[in-house]
Amino acid sequence: MSMKQVGGFALAEVVIAAAIFAIGAMLVTGFYLTASGRAVLGRNVTAGALLAQQQIEVAQSKAYSNLSTLQATETLDSLGNSTPSGSFTRVTTVTRCDQPPNCAPAPSTANLTQVQVTVSWSESTGQKSVTVYTLRVSP
Repeated sequence: MSMKQVGGFALAEVVIAAAIFAIGAMLVTGFYLTASGRAVLGRNVTAGALLAQQQIEVAQSKAYSNLSTLQATETLDSLGNSTPSGSFTRVTTVTRCDQPPNCAPAPSTANLTQVQVTVSWSESTGQKSVTVYTLRVSP
């Protein structure tokens, strides 16, 4: 009587294959969590930069004599709508460069005004912000 070769896998082979699969799954999960966290940060940085740029565009379109009316602190959502439950805080500061505290990093010059817009928000890793500046010269 001859013995037939029985096909299949040994227990050791199955255990090793399962361990390799588990390690691969853990690595992919770790990469996914890191990538999704970076995507949220990127989305918030983009929204913050757009909210700051919106206010800079308003400053560029306003008459020079009315720039001081822009000075404010606002709570906004990611689309720029003013709402008390917004995730973003936009602070607009208007500084004349010929009066103290002057306009760092801009030079102290008469007829020059600096508009600074800082948009900040909270992340799981702490407070983040984007700051944008523009200078306006009186006509």
